[in-house]
Amino acid sequence: MRPAVVLQASGPNALGIVRSLGRAGVPVVACDHDPRAFGLVSRYARPVLTADPVAEPDRFVEDLQRLARDLPEPGVLFATHDDALAAIGPREDDLGEGLVRPWSPWPVMRTVLDKAGQHAAAHRIGFPVPRTLDAGGPDDADRAAAELRVPVIVKPREDATGFRRRFGGQVLEAPDAAALRDALARAAAHRPQVSEVIPGGDDALWTLGSYRDRDGRPLASFTGRKLRQWPPHFGTARAAEARWDPGLADRCHTLLDELGFHGISQVEVKRDVRDGRDHLIEVNPRSWLWIGLARQCGVNLPLACYLDAIGRPRALPRGHRGNRRWTLALKHVPASIREVSRGEWSAAAFARSVRPPISDGVLDLRDPQPALAQLGRFTGRLRRG
Repeated sequence: MRPAVVLQASGPNALGIVRSLGRAGVPVVACDHDPRAFGLVSRYARPVLTADPVAEPDRFVEDLQRLARDLPEPGVLFATHDDALAAIGPREDDLGEGLVRPWSPWPVMRTVLDKAGQHAAAHRIGFPVPRTLDAGGPDDADRAAAELRVPVIVKPREDATGFRRRFGGQVLEAPDAAALRDALARAAAHRPQVSEVIPGGDDALWTLGSYRDRDGRPLASFTGRKLRQWPPHFGTARAAEARWDPGLADRCHTLLDELGFHGISQVEVKRDVRDGRDHLIEVNPRSWLWIGLARQCGVNLPLACYLDAIGRPRALPRGHRGNRRWTLALKHVPASIREVSRGEWSAAAFARSVRPPISDGVLDLRDPQPALAQLGRFTGRLRRG
Protein backbone atom coordinates (compact mmCIF):
# COMPACT_ATOMS: atom_id res chain seq x y z
CA MET A 1 0.00 0.00 0.00
CA ARG A 2 1.33 3.45 -0.86
CA PRO A 3 2.61 5.38 2.17
CA ALA A 4 1.38 8.72 3.46
CA VAL A 5 4.09 11.24 4.40
CA VAL A 6 3.10 13.75 7.10
CA LEU A 7 5.29 16.87 7.15
CA GLN A 8 6.13 18.91 10.25
CA ALA A 9 4.62 16.26 12.51
CA SER A 10 5.05 18.32 15.66
CA GLY A 11 1.62 18.56 17.26
CA PRO A 12 -2.10 17.71 17.37
CA ASN A 13 -2.56 18.69 13.73
CA ALA A 14 -0.16 15.98 12.60
CA LEU A 15 -1.44 13.45 15.15
CA GLY A 16 -4.94 13.88 13.76
CA ILE A 17 -3.67 12.91 10.30
CA VAL A 18 -1.37 10.12 11.48
CA ARG A 19 -4.09 8.46 13.52
CA SER A 20 -6.82 8.95 10.92
CA LEU A 21 -4.71 7.20 8.28
CA GLY A 22 -2.94 4.67 10.49
CA ARG A 23 -6.20 3.29 11.84
CA ALA A 24 -7.42 2.89 8.28
CA GLY A 25 -4.44 0.68 7.52
CA VAL A 26 -2.39 3.25 5.61
CA PRO A 27 1.39 3.10 6.27
CA VAL A 28 2.48 6.49 7.56
CA VAL A 29 5.87 8.23 7.58
CA ALA A 30 6.04 11.16 10.00
CA CYS A 31 8.68 13.83 9.28
CA ASP A 32 10.03 16.62 11.46
CA HIS A 33 13.31 18.35 12.29
CA ASP A 34 12.64 17.92 16.04
CA PRO A 35 13.09 14.33 17.29
CA ARG A 36 10.61 15.10 20.10
CA ALA A 37 7.76 15.88 17.69
CA PHE A 38 4.55 14.15 18.75
CA GLY A 39 3.94 12.52 15.38
CA LEU A 40 7.36 10.88 15.43
CA VAL A 41 6.54 8.92 18.59
CA SER A 42 3.09 7.72 17.49
CA ARG A 43 2.69 3.96 17.13
CA TYR A 44 1.03 4.56 13.76
CA ALA A 45 4.02 6.20 12.08
CA ARG A 46 7.62 5.53 11.05
CA PRO A 47 9.72 8.54 12.12
CA VAL A 48 12.05 10.36 9.72
CA LEU A 49 14.11 13.43 10.57
CA THR A 50 14.29 16.23 8.01
CA ALA A 51 15.70 19.74 7.92
CA ASP A 52 13.63 22.63 9.23
CA PRO A 53 11.68 24.03 6.24
CA VAL A 54 11.89 27.53 7.74
CA ALA A 55 15.62 27.62 8.50
CA GLU A 56 16.79 25.39 5.63
CA PRO A 57 14.11 25.17 2.92
CA ASP A 58 16.44 23.85 0.20
CA ARG A 59 17.82 21.13 2.43
CA PHE A 60 14.28 20.26 3.50
CA VAL A 61 13.30 19.61 -0.14
CA GLU A 62 16.49 17.58 -0.67
CA ASP A 63 15.59 15.45 2.35
CA LEU A 64 12.18 14.79 0.78
CA GLN A 65 13.86 13.78 -2.47
CA ARG A 66 15.99 11.27 -0.59
CA LEU A 67 12.93 9.98 1.24
CA ALA A 68 11.09 9.50 -2.07
CA ARG A 69 13.95 7.37 -3.41
CA ASP A 70 13.80 5.16 -0.30
CA LEU A 71 10.05 4.55 -0.39
CA PRO A 72 8.84 1.28 -1.95
CA GLU A 73 6.05 3.16 -3.76
CA PRO A 74 5.31 6.86 -4.40
CA GLY A 75 4.14 8.55 -1.20
CA VAL A 76 1.29 11.00 -0.63
CA LEU A 77 2.29 14.23 1.11
CA PHE A 78 0.29 15.87 3.89
CA ALA A 79 1.17 19.40 5.01
CA THR A 80 0.38 20.57 8.53
CA HIS A 81 1.87 24.09 8.35
CA ASP A 82 2.39 26.76 5.71
CA ASP A 83 6.18 26.42 6.08
CA ALA A 84 6.37 23.14 4.19
CA LEU A 85 4.13 24.44 1.42
CA ALA A 86 6.27 27.56 1.02
CA ALA A 87 9.48 25.52 0.94
CA ILE A 88 8.17 22.96 -1.57
CA GLY A 89 6.23 25.34 -3.81
CA PRO A 90 9.03 26.97 -5.83
CA ARG A 91 10.70 23.56 -6.24
CA GLU A 92 7.66 21.31 -6.51
CA ASP A 93 8.77 19.89 -9.87
CA ASP A 94 12.01 18.71 -8.24
CA LEU A 95 10.06 16.15 -6.23
CA GLY A 96 9.06 14.35 -9.43
CA GLU A 97 6.57 11.50 -9.19
CA GLY A 98 7.99 9.98 -6.02
CA LEU A 99 5.84 12.18 -3.77
CA VAL A 100 2.30 13.07 -4.78
CA ARG A 101 1.21 16.57 -3.76
CA PRO A 102 -2.60 16.49 -3.33
CA TRP A 103 -2.99 20.25 -3.39
CA SER A 104 -3.09 23.14 -5.84
CA PRO A 105 0.02 23.93 -7.92
CA TRP A 106 2.33 26.65 -6.67
CA PRO A 107 0.90 29.59 -8.68
CA VAL A 108 -2.48 29.02 -6.98
CA MET A 109 -1.03 28.10 -3.59
CA ARG A 110 1.17 31.19 -3.52
CA THR A 111 -1.94 33.37 -3.88
CA VAL A 112 -3.81 31.47 -1.17
CA LEU A 113 -0.87 31.75 1.24
CA ASP A 114 -0.98 35.54 0.86
CA LYS A 115 -3.74 37.11 2.98
CA ALA A 116 -4.14 39.83 0.35
CA GLY A 117 -4.86 37.16 -2.27
CA GLN A 118 -7.52 35.64 -0.02
CA HIS A 119 -9.12 39.03 0.59
CA ALA A 120 -9.13 39.89 -3.13
CA ALA A 121 -10.98 36.66 -3.92
CA ALA A 122 -13.46 37.30 -1.10
CA HIS A 123 -14.14 40.85 -2.33
CA ARG A 124 -14.80 39.58 -5.87
CA ILE A 125 -17.66 37.37 -4.68
CA GLY A 126 -19.00 39.62 -1.94
CA PHE A 127 -17.73 37.46 0.96
CA PRO A 128 -17.49 39.76 4.01
CA VAL A 129 -13.94 40.59 5.13
CA PRO A 130 -12.90 42.71 8.13
CA ARG A 131 -11.80 46.11 6.89
CA THR A 132 -8.07 45.75 6.26
CA LEU A 133 -5.26 48.03 5.09
CA ASP A 134 -1.76 47.16 3.95
CA ALA A 135 0.76 49.12 5.96
CA GLY A 136 4.32 49.81 4.94
CA GLY A 137 5.44 51.00 8.36
CA PRO A 138 4.75 53.29 11.31
CA ASP A 139 4.03 56.25 9.00
CA ASP A 140 0.79 54.49 7.99
CA ALA A 141 -0.46 54.29 11.59
CA ASP A 142 -2.35 57.59 11.56
CA ARG A 143 -4.03 56.74 8.24
CA ALA A 144 -5.06 53.30 9.51
CA ALA A 145 -6.32 54.68 12.82
CA ALA A 146 -8.39 57.28 10.94
CA GLU A 147 -9.90 54.85 8.44
CA LEU A 148 -10.47 51.84 10.71
CA ARG A 149 -12.29 51.44 13.99
CA VAL A 150 -9.96 50.78 16.90
CA PRO A 151 -9.05 48.45 18.44
CA VAL A 152 -7.22 46.89 15.50
CA ILE A 153 -4.77 44.06 15.01
CA VAL A 154 -1.52 43.89 13.06
CA LYS A 155 -0.85 40.60 11.26
CA PRO A 156 1.78 39.43 8.76
CA ARG A 157 1.27 38.96 5.04
CA GLU A 158 4.38 36.77 4.86
CA ASP A 159 6.64 34.71 7.13
CA ALA A 160 3.86 34.03 9.63
CA THR A 161 6.06 31.49 11.40
CA GLY A 162 8.85 34.02 11.89
CA PHE A 163 6.29 36.54 13.13
CA ARG A 164 4.88 34.03 15.62
CA ARG A 165 8.32 33.03 16.87
CA ARG A 166 9.38 36.64 17.30
CA PHE A 167 6.26 38.01 18.97
CA GLY A 168 4.86 34.90 20.65
CA GLY A 169 1.48 35.15 18.92
CA GLN A 170 -0.30 35.38 15.59
CA VAL A 171 -1.13 39.11 15.81
CA LEU A 172 -0.19 42.28 17.64
CA GLU A 173 -3.09 44.12 19.27
CA ALA A 174 -3.32 47.90 19.06
CA PRO A 175 -6.00 49.75 21.06
CA ASP A 176 -5.03 53.19 19.73
CA ALA A 177 -2.89 55.03 17.18
CA ALA A 178 0.21 55.15 19.41
CA ALA A 179 0.16 51.40 19.99
CA LEU A 180 -0.47 50.86 16.28
CA ARG A 181 2.54 52.97 15.33
CA ASP A 182 4.73 50.89 17.65
CA ALA A 183 3.31 47.58 16.33
CA LEU A 184 3.88 48.55 12.70
CA ALA A 185 7.46 49.54 13.42
CA ARG A 186 8.15 46.20 15.06
CA ALA A 187 6.41 44.16 12.35
CA ALA A 188 7.70 46.04 9.29
CA ALA A 189 9.77 43.10 8.04
CA HIS A 190 6.64 40.94 7.73
CA ARG A 191 4.70 43.20 5.30
CA PRO A 192 2.03 43.88 7.93
CA GLN A 193 -1.68 44.38 7.47
CA VAL A 194 -3.97 46.26 9.86
CA SER A 195 -7.48 44.85 10.38
CA GLU A 196 -10.55 45.85 12.33
CA VAL A 197 -11.63 43.44 15.06
CA ILE A 198 -15.00 41.76 14.52
CA PRO A 199 -16.85 41.74 17.86
CA GLY A 200 -17.64 38.43 19.51
CA GLY A 201 -15.98 35.79 21.66
CA ASP A 202 -13.83 32.83 20.69
CA ASP A 203 -17.00 30.79 20.15
CA ALA A 204 -17.91 33.06 17.23
CA LEU A 205 -15.02 31.58 15.21
CA TRP A 206 -16.39 28.98 12.80
CA THR A 207 -14.57 26.62 10.43
CA LEU A 208 -15.17 24.74 7.23
CA GLY A 209 -12.63 21.94 6.93
CA SER A 210 -12.74 20.09 3.62
CA TYR A 211 -10.98 18.08 0.97
CA ARG A 212 -11.57 19.13 -2.66
CA ASP A 213 -10.36 17.15 -5.67
CA ARG A 214 -8.52 18.56 -8.70
CA ASP A 215 -11.81 19.65 -10.25
CA GLY A 216 -12.84 21.51 -7.09
CA ARG A 217 -15.45 18.94 -6.05
CA PRO A 218 -15.75 18.68 -2.26
CA LEU A 219 -15.32 15.00 -1.40
CA ALA A 220 -15.47 15.62 2.36
CA SER A 221 -16.69 18.58 4.42
CA PHE A 222 -16.82 19.33 8.14
CA THR A 223 -17.97 22.40 10.06
CA GLY A 224 -17.48 23.38 13.67
CA ARG A 225 -16.46 26.23 15.91
CA LYS A 226 -13.84 27.09 18.46
CA LEU A 227 -14.94 27.34 22.08
CA ARG A 228 -11.77 28.81 23.58
CA GLN A 229 -8.35 29.81 22.30
CA TRP A 230 -4.92 30.19 23.81
CA PRO A 231 -4.32 32.99 24.28
CA PRO A 232 -7.97 34.13 24.23
CA HIS A 233 -9.20 36.30 21.37
CA PHE A 234 -6.24 35.87 18.99
CA GLY A 235 -4.73 32.43 19.49
CA THR A 236 -5.07 28.78 18.53
CA ALA A 237 -7.83 26.41 19.58
CA ARG A 238 -7.61 24.70 22.91
CA ALA A 239 -11.29 23.63 22.85
CA ALA A 240 -13.68 23.23 19.90
CA GLU A 241 -16.91 21.53 18.98
CA ALA A 242 -18.45 19.98 15.87
CA ARG A 243 -21.63 21.53 14.48
CA TRP A 244 -22.86 20.96 10.95
CA ASP A 245 -23.77 24.27 9.29
CA PRO A 246 -24.71 23.69 5.63
CA GLY A 247 -25.01 27.40 4.86
CA LEU A 248 -21.50 28.07 6.14
CA ALA A 249 -20.19 25.13 4.10
CA ASP A 250 -21.79 26.49 0.92
CA ARG A 251 -20.45 30.01 1.43
CA CYS A 252 -16.94 28.84 2.16
CA HIS A 253 -16.87 26.43 -0.78
CA THR A 254 -17.88 29.34 -3.02
CA LEU A 255 -14.78 31.18 -1.78
CA LEU A 256 -12.61 28.11 -2.43
CA ASP A 257 -14.14 27.94 -5.93
CA GLU A 258 -13.05 31.51 -6.53
CA LEU A 259 -9.54 30.70 -5.33
CA GLY A 260 -9.43 27.62 -7.58
CA PHE A 261 -8.31 25.57 -4.58
CA HIS A 262 -7.64 21.84 -4.52
CA GLY A 263 -6.66 19.95 -1.37
CA ILE A 264 -7.31 19.90 2.36
CA SER A 265 -8.06 23.33 3.81
CA GLN A 266 -9.60 25.23 6.68
CA VAL A 267 -11.68 28.34 6.03
CA GLU A 268 -12.10 30.22 9.29
CA VAL A 269 -14.68 32.98 9.71
CA LYS A 270 -15.93 35.08 12.59
CA ARG A 271 -19.68 35.41 13.02
CA ASP A 272 -20.42 39.05 13.79
CA VAL A 273 -22.64 39.32 16.88
CA ARG A 274 -24.16 42.53 15.45
CA ASP A 275 -25.68 41.09 12.27
CA GLY A 276 -24.82 37.37 12.14
CA ARG A 277 -22.68 37.73 9.01
CA ASP A 278 -19.58 35.57 8.65
CA HIS A 279 -16.39 37.56 8.03
CA LEU A 280 -13.33 35.85 6.59
CA ILE A 281 -10.49 35.45 9.05
CA GLU A 282 -8.23 33.28 6.91
CA VAL A 283 -7.92 30.34 4.57
CA ASN A 284 -5.36 27.77 5.70
CA PRO A 285 -4.50 25.71 2.58
CA ARG A 286 -3.66 22.57 4.58
CA SER A 287 -4.91 20.72 7.64
CA TRP A 288 -5.59 22.60 10.88
CA LEU A 289 -5.04 22.01 14.59
CA TRP A 290 -8.30 20.20 15.42
CA ILE A 291 -8.73 18.16 12.22
CA GLY A 292 -8.95 15.05 14.43
CA LEU A 293 -12.43 16.13 15.54
CA ALA A 294 -13.71 15.68 11.99
CA ARG A 295 -12.83 11.99 12.04
CA GLN A 296 -14.64 11.60 15.37
CA CYS A 297 -17.75 12.85 13.57
CA GLY A 298 -17.40 10.43 10.65
CA VAL A 299 -15.55 12.77 8.26
CA ASN A 300 -12.09 11.28 7.72
CA LEU A 301 -10.59 14.11 5.68
CA PRO A 302 -7.05 12.69 5.47
CA LEU A 303 -8.38 9.36 4.20
CA ALA A 304 -10.57 11.08 1.60
CA CYS A 305 -7.51 12.98 0.41
CA TYR A 306 -5.31 9.86 0.38
CA LEU A 307 -7.80 7.74 -1.56
CA ASP A 308 -8.26 10.45 -4.17
CA ALA A 309 -4.49 10.87 -4.50
CA ILE A 310 -3.99 7.16 -5.24
CA GLY A 311 -6.84 7.08 -7.78
CA ARG A 312 -9.60 5.64 -5.60
CA PRO A 313 -11.78 8.70 -4.90
CA ARG A 314 -14.66 8.28 -2.50
CA ALA A 315 -17.09 11.11 -1.73
CA LEU A 316 -18.42 11.23 1.82
CA PRO A 317 -22.09 12.02 2.47
CA ARG A 318 -22.86 15.69 3.01
CA GLY A 319 -23.29 16.57 6.68
CA HIS A 320 -22.06 14.86 9.82
CA ARG A 321 -22.75 14.19 13.47
CA GLY A 322 -22.50 17.17 15.80
CA ASN A 323 -22.53 17.80 19.55
CA ARG A 324 -19.00 16.42 19.98
CA ARG A 325 -16.10 18.30 21.48
CA TRP A 326 -12.30 18.36 21.20
CA THR A 327 -9.74 19.78 23.59
CA LEU A 328 -6.08 20.00 24.50
CA ALA A 329 -6.62 19.15 28.14
CA LEU A 330 -3.15 19.97 29.49
CA LYS A 331 -3.51 23.47 28.06
CA HIS A 332 -7.26 24.01 28.36
CA VAL A 333 -7.94 22.92 31.93
CA PRO A 334 -5.24 24.94 33.76
CA ALA A 335 -5.87 28.02 31.60
CA SER A 336 -9.63 27.77 32.15
CA ILE A 337 -9.26 27.48 35.91
CA ARG A 338 -7.16 30.65 35.93
CA GLU A 339 -9.62 32.51 33.70
CA VAL A 340 -12.65 31.46 35.74
CA SER A 341 -10.94 32.49 38.99
CA ARG A 342 -10.17 35.93 37.50
CA GLY A 343 -13.66 36.40 36.13
CA GLU A 344 -12.37 36.27 32.52
CA TRP A 345 -14.55 33.28 31.60
CA SER A 346 -17.60 31.67 33.16
CA ALA A 347 -17.58 28.33 34.96
CA ALA A 348 -20.67 27.32 32.95
CA ALA A 349 -18.89 27.95 29.64
CA PHE A 350 -15.89 25.93 30.80
CA ALA A 351 -18.16 23.06 31.87
CA ARG A 352 -19.88 23.09 28.47
CA SER A 353 -16.50 22.98 26.70
CA VAL A 354 -15.57 19.66 28.35
CA ARG A 355 -18.98 18.00 28.20
CA PRO A 356 -18.89 14.44 26.73
CA PRO A 357 -18.62 13.14 24.10
CA ILE A 358 -15.14 14.59 23.92
CA SER A 359 -11.72 13.66 22.57
CA ASP A 360 -8.26 15.06 23.21
CA GLY A 361 -5.90 16.21 20.49
CA VAL A 362 -2.95 14.37 22.06
CA LEU A 363 -4.20 11.90 24.69
CA ASP A 364 -5.33 8.60 23.18
CA LEU A 365 -5.20 5.33 25.10
CA ARG A 366 -4.60 3.39 21.89
CA ASP A 367 -1.60 5.61 21.10
CA PRO A 368 -0.25 6.72 24.48
CA GLN A 369 3.33 7.76 23.70
CA PRO A 370 2.55 11.29 22.40
CA ALA A 371 0.61 12.08 25.58
CA LEU A 372 3.45 10.76 27.74
CA ALA A 373 5.84 13.01 25.82
CA GLN A 374 3.47 15.96 26.28
CA LEU A 375 3.20 15.26 30.02
CA GLY A 376 6.98 15.12 30.29
CA ARG A 377 7.29 18.56 28.68
CA PHE A 378 4.51 19.93 30.89
CA THR A 379 6.07 18.72 34.14
CA GLY A 380 9.47 19.97 32.97
CA ARG A 381 8.06 23.46 32.53
CA LEU A 382 6.50 23.29 35.99
CA ARG A 383 9.84 22.33 37.55
CA ARG A 384 11.56 25.23 35.79
CA GLY A 385 8.93 27.55 37.25
